Amino acid sequence: MEHRPYPPNATKPPQSKFPWPLLALGIAVVLLVATLWLSPSVNRAATNKVIKNNPDQLELSSINMSPQEAQAQANVNIFGEVSNSGPQAVSNAIVSAVFKDKNGRPIVTQQKPMQRVRNAGANAEDLAMDPLKPGETTEFRVSYTDIPQNWNHKPPQLSVLQVTARK
Repeated sequence: MEHRPYPPNATKPPQSKFPWPLLALGIAVVLLVATLWLSPSVNRAATNKVIKNNPDQLELSSINMSPQEAQAQANVNIFGEVSNSGPQAVSNAIVSAVFKDKNGRPIVTQQKPMQRVRNAGANAEDLAMDPLKPGETTEFRVSYTDIPQNWNHKPPQLSVLQVTARK
Protein backbone atom coordinates (compact mmCIF):
# COMPACT_ATOMS: atom_id res chain seq x y z
CA MET A 1 0.00 0.00 0.00
CA GLU A 2 1.25 3.30 -0.97
CA HIS A 3 1.62 6.03 1.65
CA ARG A 4 -0.51 9.10 0.93
CA PRO A 5 -0.19 12.12 3.14
CA TYR A 6 -3.33 13.61 4.52
CA PRO A 7 -4.37 16.21 3.42
CA PRO A 8 -3.29 15.82 -0.16
CA ASN A 9 -0.17 17.87 -1.11
CA ALA A 10 0.86 18.11 2.57
CA THR A 11 4.55 17.98 1.69
CA LYS A 12 4.34 21.21 -0.27
CA PRO A 13 4.28 24.41 1.79
CA PRO A 14 1.13 26.42 1.31
CA GLN A 15 1.51 29.26 -1.15
CA SER A 16 0.11 32.64 -0.13
CA LYS A 17 -0.97 35.24 -2.59
CA PHE A 18 -0.24 38.05 -0.06
CA PRO A 19 2.93 40.10 -0.94
CA TRP A 20 4.86 39.56 2.36
CA PRO A 21 8.28 40.78 1.05
CA LEU A 22 6.69 44.00 -0.13
CA LEU A 23 5.02 44.53 3.26
CA ALA A 24 8.33 43.91 5.10
CA LEU A 25 10.11 46.43 2.85
CA GLY A 26 7.38 49.02 3.52
CA ILE A 27 7.65 48.56 7.30
CA ALA A 28 11.45 48.92 7.13
CA VAL A 29 11.12 52.20 5.20
CA VAL A 30 8.57 53.55 7.70
CA LEU A 31 10.85 52.64 10.65
CA LEU A 32 13.86 54.29 8.99
CA VAL A 33 11.94 57.51 8.32
CA ALA A 34 10.56 57.57 11.88
CA THR A 35 14.04 57.01 13.35
CA LEU A 36 15.56 59.83 11.32
CA TRP A 37 12.70 62.17 12.12
CA LEU A 38 12.71 61.50 15.87
CA SER A 39 16.50 61.53 16.33
CA PRO A 40 17.87 64.76 17.83
CA SER A 41 19.19 67.20 15.29
CA VAL A 42 22.65 68.71 15.65
CA ASN A 43 23.26 72.31 14.82
CA ARG A 44 26.47 71.80 12.86
CA ALA A 45 26.95 75.54 12.49
CA ALA A 46 27.16 75.95 16.27
CA THR A 47 29.47 72.98 16.85
CA ASN A 48 31.97 74.14 14.25
CA LYS A 49 32.39 77.65 15.65
CA VAL A 50 34.71 76.75 18.56
CA ILE A 51 38.07 78.44 18.21
CA LYS A 52 41.22 78.49 20.28
CA ASN A 53 42.05 82.13 20.92
CA ASN A 54 44.94 84.13 22.14
CA PRO A 55 45.26 83.73 25.93
CA ASP A 56 46.11 87.44 26.15
CA GLN A 57 42.44 88.30 25.62
CA LEU A 58 41.86 87.52 29.33
CA GLU A 59 43.26 89.92 31.89
CA LEU A 60 43.53 88.78 35.54
CA SER A 61 43.43 91.28 38.42
CA SER A 62 42.69 91.60 42.17
CA ILE A 63 44.27 88.21 42.92
CA ASN A 64 43.59 86.68 46.35
CA MET A 65 44.21 83.18 47.62
CA SER A 66 42.64 80.89 50.16
CA PRO A 67 44.88 77.98 51.20
CA GLN A 68 43.56 75.03 53.18
CA GLU A 69 46.30 72.93 54.80
CA ALA A 70 45.74 69.23 55.40
CA GLN A 71 48.44 66.79 56.48
CA ALA A 72 51.59 67.51 54.44
CA GLN A 73 49.89 69.29 51.55
CA ALA A 74 47.64 72.23 50.77
CA ASN A 75 44.71 72.98 48.52
CA VAL A 76 44.73 76.55 47.25
CA ASN A 77 41.83 78.47 45.76
CA ILE A 78 42.84 81.52 43.75
CA PHE A 79 40.21 84.25 43.49
CA GLY A 80 40.24 87.41 41.43
CA GLU A 81 38.67 89.31 38.58
CA VAL A 82 38.93 88.45 34.90
CA SER A 83 38.20 90.73 31.96
CA ASN A 84 37.58 89.58 28.40
CA SER A 85 39.24 92.07 26.05
CA GLY A 86 38.75 89.83 22.99
CA PRO A 87 36.06 89.85 20.31
CA GLN A 88 34.45 86.49 21.20
CA ALA A 89 32.75 85.04 24.28
CA VAL A 90 35.07 82.76 26.29
CA SER A 91 33.63 79.36 27.21
CA ASN A 92 36.78 77.85 28.77
CA ALA A 93 40.12 79.09 30.10
CA ILE A 94 43.02 77.08 31.48
CA VAL A 95 45.18 78.89 34.05
CA SER A 96 48.68 77.75 34.99
CA ALA A 97 50.03 78.37 38.49
CA VAL A 98 53.69 78.05 39.47
CA PHE A 99 54.08 77.56 43.21
CA LYS A 100 57.53 78.35 44.64
CA ASP A 101 59.48 77.38 47.74
CA LYS A 102 60.97 79.78 50.33
CA ASN A 103 63.99 80.37 48.09
CA GLY A 104 61.81 81.34 45.11
CA ARG A 105 62.45 78.12 43.18
CA PRO A 106 59.46 76.50 41.43
CA ILE A 107 58.32 73.33 43.21
CA VAL A 108 55.05 72.54 41.44
CA THR A 109 53.17 73.76 38.36
CA GLN A 110 49.52 72.95 37.76
CA GLN A 111 47.03 73.82 35.02
CA LYS A 112 43.36 74.03 36.00
CA PRO A 113 40.15 75.43 34.46
CA MET A 114 38.84 78.82 35.46
CA GLN A 115 35.36 79.01 37.01
CA ARG A 116 32.97 81.95 37.22
CA VAL A 117 32.18 82.88 40.85
CA ARG A 118 28.91 84.29 42.12
CA ASN A 119 27.72 85.35 45.59
CA ALA A 120 31.17 86.17 47.00
CA GLY A 121 32.60 82.75 46.17
CA ALA A 122 29.70 80.68 47.44
CA ASN A 123 28.77 79.44 43.95
CA ALA A 124 31.19 78.58 41.17
CA GLU A 125 30.34 77.30 37.69
CA ASP A 126 32.25 76.44 34.54
CA LEU A 127 32.56 79.21 31.99
CA ALA A 128 30.83 76.94 29.48
CA MET A 129 27.59 77.34 31.48
CA ASP A 130 27.73 81.14 31.15
CA PRO A 131 30.51 82.27 28.78
CA LEU A 132 32.42 85.47 29.52
CA LYS A 133 31.19 87.98 26.95
CA PRO A 134 33.47 90.45 25.13
CA GLY A 135 34.16 93.46 27.35
CA GLU A 136 32.73 91.70 30.44
CA THR A 137 34.51 91.55 33.81
CA THR A 138 33.58 88.99 36.45
CA GLU A 139 34.97 87.27 39.52
CA PHE A 140 36.72 83.94 39.05
CA ARG A 141 38.13 80.99 40.98
CA VAL A 142 40.79 78.43 40.11
CA SER A 143 41.32 75.52 42.52
CA TYR A 144 44.73 73.89 42.83
CA THR A 145 45.28 70.72 44.86
CA ASP A 146 48.13 68.79 46.46
CA ILE A 147 50.54 71.70 46.87
CA PRO A 148 53.61 70.59 48.89
CA GLN A 149 53.91 71.95 52.41
CA ASN A 150 57.22 73.68 51.68
CA TRP A 151 55.69 76.27 49.34
CA ASN A 152 56.27 79.91 50.33
CA HIS A 153 52.56 80.69 50.96
CA LYS A 154 52.71 83.57 48.49
CA PRO A 155 50.39 83.85 45.50
CA PRO A 156 51.67 81.67 42.67
CA GLN A 157 52.81 82.97 39.30
CA LEU A 158 49.66 82.82 37.17
CA SER A 159 49.31 82.73 33.40
CA VAL A 160 46.41 81.98 31.08
CA LEU A 161 47.54 79.08 28.88
CA GLN A 162 44.52 78.42 26.71
CA VAL A 163 41.27 80.16 25.89
CA THR A 164 38.35 78.56 24.08
CA ALA A 165 35.95 81.03 22.50
CA ARG A 166 32.76 80.80 20.47
CA LYS A 167 32.02 83.03 17.50
